[in-house]
Formats: sequence, structure tokens, C-alpha cells
Amino acid sequence: MTSSEGPRHGEADPFIDRSDRRDDPKWWSSESELGAVATAHYLATRAGSDVLRAGGNAIDAAVAASLALAVVEPAGSGLGGMGMMLVHDATKRETLALPGSCLAPRLATPEAIRGLHRYRGYGAVAVPTLPAVLAAALERWGTWTVSRVMEPAIELAKNGFRVTPVQNATLSSYAKALNGHNGADVMLDPSGRIPDVGALWRQPALADTLAQLSEAGLRDFYEGEIAAEIVRDMRDNGGFIREDDLASVEFGQPAQPLSLWFGDSDVRTVGPPAGGLWFAEMLRLAETIEGGDIDLDSPAGLTTAAAIIQRVRQDRRRLNLETGTNSPGSAIRVLSTEYLEAVTAEIETLRKDRSSDARTPGQAGTGETSHLSVMDAQGNAVALTQSIERSFGSACASPRLGFLYNGFLRAFKAKNPEHPYFLRPGAVARSNAAPTILLQGGKPTVVLGSTGSERAASSMFCVLLRLARNTPFEAVAAPRLHCTPEGVVLIEAPRMEQRVLDALEAWGFTLEPLDAYAFNTGGLQLTARSGRSFIAVADPRRDGGAGPEK
Repeated sequence: MTSSEGPRHGEADPFIDRSDRRDDPKWWSSESELGAVATAHYLATRAGSDVLRAGGNAIDAAVAASLALAVVEPAGSGLGGMGMMLVHDATKRETLALPGSCLAPRLATPEAIRGLHRYRGYGAVAVPTLPAVLAAALERWGTWTVSRVMEPAIELAKNGFRVTPVQNATLSSYAKALNGHNGADVMLDPSGRIPDVGALWRQPALADTLAQLSEAGLRDFYEGEIAAEIVRDMRDNGGFIREDDLASVEFGQPAQPLSLWFGDSDVRTVGPPAGGLWFAEMLRLAETIEGGDIDLDSPAGLTTAAAIIQRVRQDRRRLNLETGTNSPGSAIRVLSTEYLEAVTAEIETLRKDRSSDARTPGQAGTGETSHLSVMDAQGNAVALTQSIERSFGSACASPRLGFLYNGFLRAFKAKNPEHPYFLRPGAVARSNAAPTILLQGGKPTVVLGSTGSERAASSMFCVLLRLARNTPFEAVAAPRLHCTPEGVVLIEAPRMEQRVLDALEAWGFTLEPLDAYAFNTGGLQLTARSGRSFIAVADPRRDGGAGPEK
């Protein structure tokens, strides 16, 4: 395989538009003995791959790639957002999570937010945590300095990069929101114009911010000059974040991951406030129903997978109040043998009845995110999902700092004080992120995660099921589906056989056909190890890249 990191400086860049090469693995995957990096943008993959080549470990590479994504994929994540990181430490043979959910500012009470639009604007901004997560990871597991891992991101922001069709389309879709707030000042040109495909996109204010953090350290985001500018900007524009909110962000507080077995793999994922519990339930149901062997290219297999996803989405909605803020809570029973066997019986009954009752269309979620997966030759691994909530977050930014603020205040509940994610000072925001590492014999074999709001777990589920029959690239590129609690199946129909689609409708599902490589089925990034070789696969639905080259 060849690398999909993209060309080096001065070379023509065929990676800007690969929309007609989505079925060709050489543009989206790589194989190497150095390790593996897969991210949502090929230039971020190059940043991480260069770290591995220079002797850095997986954590150094992940932080470098994360910061580069903050520059080249600002619609999905950035300094003003959150990060959910899962790390396997080969030396200690342990897997730990850094669950960096955004936090509720002290002044953002239910009374204070009443009447505000919590999707966009300064009133939607929760306390960012990604810089704290990256700092904690470097301090605990990294071998490089902050200034060294930040070099690629600073260069990309200062010197610029070429706009891809995906970026142009995303900016076009959200130009109204950006122009309705000051996010247009850092995302669009002075006239509010969207950059053309192939145009050079420079972000000088963000370059200066990154340079300041490189010199002063990532803690400056919470305690120094950057923190002071964030607070000034919030005060001037009606935001809630103040000095004490930033100063209260904790660094280096790892948590135990959620663990389960799927086939012969020990699966580690991140439980609440992240979405790993529901991904785990999908895997456990697949094991209970079919021993984990579900063929998504067959009518029976696809309908079973859709039924599993639907039930898990129903459980998530129904068991909201039983989920702990930082633990599965009593909702952990969805992983119990007794519960799984009862659900299996229900699904088997439906399979026999083949009900044709129409379902009510439901909402599948519209959030956007970014993900990266990294492995190194020493056995370390990182799965990192990062987000600013919806595409372009709050659509607000300080022109002096150059990054968008998140919109995570919408993730809190404001009416029921008994809800685990009720809006109170310092509360953590709920997330659908489910960064995951699979181990065999105590060593990482697969690292994956996805974007796509509540569709993220469904995408991961589909890919893991396919890995039993397909190559890693085939598993990632293959068509996916998602099912809402109401039974609406979102599916990449043009690449599915008609007999499979007919089977879904015969079951009673309502189909919502998507494009062949639909953006909203998630951006999944996967790395895998087999012997001494590593394979990286970037999702061909986005601008991803895989590296390093062999």
C-alpha cells in the first residue's frame, strides 16, 4: 500500500479532491512497521506520522495530529472544544481514559440561559477542555515537549493549506450561521465569501495563539494570556465563562475505561459522560444473538443489525436518568446476561413476525466531530474523539485568538434537577464519543472511533462486524446504516443490494436512503496491528489520510 498522507511541500496535491477514488485503498490506507496514524484530514495524519518517524510515541503523534486537526478541520473540533481520549500504555500494560467533557460555567444557570439560543452564539459556549486533555496526555505518557508537537499546527495555520471540496461544501452549508455571528471573521474572507476549492486558507490569528501556547504551555489556555483574552471576549459578548471557570479545569485525571469481550478481543471504550456504554451494548447484543457473526451483506444480518441499533437507541433514551454522570450507573444492566437474553428473545420474535407496521420518522442527530487513531511500534495506542458540538460549534470566535468556541451548553438539561446532566456549575456535558481500543493478549490490535453524533456508535458497530469478513479498508469503506428509536433506517442505499433493502422494509423499518458515501454516516478512523505490520485506514467519506508510508 502507499501512504495517503498527501504530497510534500512544493509537490502538486492530488489529495485535495479524491471524490472519484473512494473505492481505491491506496488513497485512504497505508501499511508500515513504524506504527499507524489515521485522522480526518491527510495533513493532520502527516503531522502525526512525522512524529512517529522522528522517534516520538503514539501519544506525541496523537497530540500533534489533534492540534493540526484544530487548524485544517475547524468545523469539527479545535482548541475551543472537548476531547475524549483513550490511551493504552504499553510499559504499564494499562488502558486509561481522559474524559474531557466540556464543563458548565458557574454563571450558566437554568434561569440565566432561559430564552437563549443554545445552539449558536456566546450563550451556547461551555468551558473548553481539549487543551487540558492534550496537556495531561503529554505530561503523563508523552516524550516530546509541547513546543515540539505544536510545530506542524503552527506551520499549517501560518503558511496555510488548500481548501478541499468537503471543506468548501461544509462552509457553504453553514455560511449563514457563521455570518450571523462573528465566526465568519475567522472562517470566511472579510466579505463573508467562502474560499474556493484549491484556495490557500491561512489563519494568522490562530497561528499566533498556537505560538503563544507553544511558548507558555497549554496551561496558558486556562491561566495565562489566552485565558485572559477568552474571559474578556466572553464579558464583551454575553458569554458565561469567567476566570474561575477556566482555572477550575483539572489536568491529568484519568479514569478506568468500560471493558467487555467481543469475540476474542478485550474491548476498552469510554463510558459516561461519553457514549461507550451504548456501543458496548450493541456489541454484547451481537454476541448474544449471533455470536458476534453478523453478515451485513445478507438480508438477515442487516435487519438484525438494524434491530440491535434501534433497541440500543431506545435504551439510551429510556435510561437517561439511570446513567451516572461519570459512570454507567444502574444503566449498566443493559450489559447483563439476563437483560441481553431478554432483548434477544424480543428481536427473535420480531424476526419471525416480520411486522410491516410503518414507523414514525425520527431524528438521527446533527452534531459533528473529529476522530483520530494512532498506534506505535512499542505497543502504545491512542483513540481520541474531539468536538465543538455542531459543525462550527457556537459559530463564535475571538478574532484575536482565531478559533471557534464550542456549542456544548445545549448538551445540558435545564428542567429536571434529577437528570445526571442537569445544568449546574461545573457539570459535565454528555457526549456521543466512543473512542475504543481492542486488545488481544494485553496488546492493542485495533483502534477506532467515529464522528456523527448518535450515528458514531452505529458506524463503529458496522465496521467491527465487517472486520470479521473484510480487510480493514473494505470494512471502513463499506456501506453503513443507522436506525433511530422510531425505526427509521438511514442507509447508504446506492451500494446495497435491493434484496437487502426489501428485507428491511419487510421487517417494518422505514428507509431513509443516503448517498453512496454519505457524510453523515460518520467519519471513522481505524488502525490495526497484525504481527509487526500496522495498517491505517481513513474514512473515504471525508478528507482523511493514513500513514506513515511503508
